[in-house]
Amino acid sequence: MYRADRVATMLGLLMLGSCGGGDDSPAGNTGAPTPVAAATPTATPAGTSSVPDRLTVTTNEPFYSVRIDGDVLTLSGVDLPTRRLPVVDHGGEANAREWTAKGEGTTLKLRVVRASCADDMSGAPRDFAATVTVDGRSVRGCGYVGTPAPPPEEAPVASNHIPAQFVGSWNRDAAACADPAASVEGVRVTPDELWFHESVGTVKRMEPLGPDHIRLIADYDGEGQQWTATQTLRISGDRLTIMTGDQPFSRIRCPK
Repeated sequence: MYRADRVATMLGLLMLGSCGGGDDSPAGNTGAPTPVAAATPTATPAGTSSVPDRLTVTTNEPFYSVRIDGDVLTLSGVDLPTRRLPVVDHGGEANAREWTAKGEGTTLKLRVVRASCADDMSGAPRDFAATVTVDGRSVRGCGYVGTPAPPPEEAPVASNHIPAQFVGSWNRDAAACADPAASVEGVRVTPDELWFHESVGTVKRMEPLGPDHIRLIADYDGEGQQWTATQTLRISGDRLTIMTGDQPFSRIRCPK
C-alpha cells in the first residue's frame, strides 16, 4: 500500500479540499478503487480484498438469499423466515472472503470468490462465485453488488467501451475544473479507461444498466500495484456518481 508519509500527505490534501465543497461523497474519498493487498488470516479490513464486504448471494434449489451487510448476514428463502445472524468469524484473501454467522439455532457459513458465475436457471452473469452452507448443508451460488445483471436473452450487449455521455473530465467543483493540475480529486473518463490521481483502470467489460447507468469491470494499475474492480457509473444532469462496493464518489462535469 502507500507509504505512511504519502498517506498522511494525501489525507491532509483531501481534508482541505473537502471544506466548503458541494460533494456528497465521504471526506477523503478520491474515487479510485482500493488495490488488492496480501491475505490476512482474520477479519479483513474493507479494501484489502477484491471481494467487497457488502453484496448479495443467491442459490437455486434450495432458493436461498444471503445479504452481507457488515457484521450481519441476512438469510431468507422460499418458505424460510428471514433471519438476521450476527457474524462470529470473518476471514479474507486477495480474491476471496469467508463469513460464519450464528443465531436462532442456525449456523450459516459463506465463502465468496471473485470469479465469473452464471445463475443455474437463468444463465444471468454474476461477478462472484459462492458457497452457502446452512447447518452443514452446502449449495453453490452466485453473488452480485447492486443491481444484478439480467439473463442473456434480456441483457443489452456488453462491450469494453464506455458510452459517450460518460466521457470527459469530472471534478469536485468549478474551481477544481478550472485548475485541474491543483486537484487530486478529479477523474477523467475515456472510452476505454478511468483515470484517477495516481491510478488508471482499463475497461475489460461494460454492461448497460439503463440510459445513463452502466456497470464496469476494469483492471487497475497504480503505485506499483494491480487489481480488478467492479464499479457502477450513473449520470444525473451534470453530475457523475461512481460506486465502488458501497462507497459513492460524486463529481460534476467540467467544461471542455
